[in-house]
Amino acid sequence: MNNLRYIHFIVLTALSFYACSRSGKVIISFTGDIMMHIPVKTCALSRNKIDDNTKKSLNNRGFDFLFQRIKGSLRSSDIAVGNMEFPVSPPFEGKPKIFNCHPDVIPAMKEAGFTILHIGNNHILDQGEQGVIHTMEFIRNSRLDYLGVAADEPAARAGIVKDIHGIRVGFIGYAGYLNYPMPKKQKRFHLNWFYDKDNVERDIDGMRKRCDYLVMVVHTGVEYNSRPRSMDTAIMKSYINRGVDLIIGHHPHLLQPAEKVTASDGRVCYIFYSLGNFISNQDAKAQFYVNGAGLTTRDSIILRCILSHSGSSGRPIVRFEIEPILTINERGHGSQIIQTVSVKEEIESLKKRYARADEIERVDINRRILNLYQKSRAIKAWFLMNAGGTEITFTE
Repeated sequence: MNNLRYIHFIVLTALSFYACSRSGKVIISFTGDIMMHIPVKTCALSRNKIDDNTKKSLNNRGFDFLFQRIKGSLRSSDIAVGNMEFPVSPPFEGKPKIFNCHPDVIPAMKEAGFTILHIGNNHILDQGEQGVIHTMEFIRNSRLDYLGVAADEPAARAGIVKDIHGIRVGFIGYAGYLNYPMPKKQKRFHLNWFYDKDNVERDIDGMRKRCDYLVMVVHTGVEYNSRPRSMDTAIMKSYINRGVDLIIGHHPHLLQPAEKVTASDGRVCYIFYSLGNFISNQDAKAQFYVNGAGLTTRDSIILRCILSHSGSSGRPIVRFEIEPILTINERGHGSQIIQTVSVKEEIESLKKRYARADEIERVDINRRILNLYQKSRAIKAWFLMNAGGTEITFTE
């Protein structure tokens, strides 16, 4: 009798676990360009906190400060993917347009919630081929995954597959623009090239056998353009028809409209051509206007892709949440403050300041709040221009 009860308990436990895993959802967050311009690094380093006893940094050499106000938006995800647009290589010093950064930025990004870093971009070769090797080593040391580049061609083109709650999500990454000639002999690393169509299609074919939902991350386009090039929309749609479910783009530093695409096999897919900048020191000058609101290189989003089981072994059900964000870049007590924040959180913060401000300050705070509301609505209108539907919701 006791044995029967034990077996009954084991069966119920197993069924309960199976039902739980099958009903679970997967949340994947995507961001745009993470750029360590000199003022961004200076902002971080000026806030380094040292332990009096160990003499070690308590906040990743101050880099935690950059993501302090946004990490809550990332850490609730199962997976968070960002474009790491800089190498990390000794002596960790860069120039205005030739990037480099101290390796403590990587554990800071991990602390913020990032789990996958896309490094197939135009700045990965800023510190030469050795810089690529160093960057991969430092990322591995922090136990993070990376896309777009790997130690050899098979590893780079194989991408990454994550099995979460029984949903297998595949990620493949590519660069479509480089600041330097592609090394003729990539002996110690391989960088995936977006426009090598034969290779990319073979990558897609191989990945489709390993995953239920396929994400392509690509760094391409024209800087400061608010719309994608027709050549890029065409090739991306061809990759959708080949088997990609979702394409995430960056490089233009500006938000570009999303597009809903029905693949040749009937799959409903999405292309997010550019997510803009996640953090940078690029200026606040309006690059284009939507419904009277100027959007800049400091306006961006966090895109959440939420997957759930369809009730069969087929393609998961997908929906998206979009959270408008911005880069705060202002002077504060003698030092520059650069942080990524949620627009919603910043509005709430300003409302609290308004309650205790004097009459003159309230005028400025009210202006800033109205501006943020306008930007948020503009981002929504811009994104949904070609991607209308119930699958996308906004955090407002």
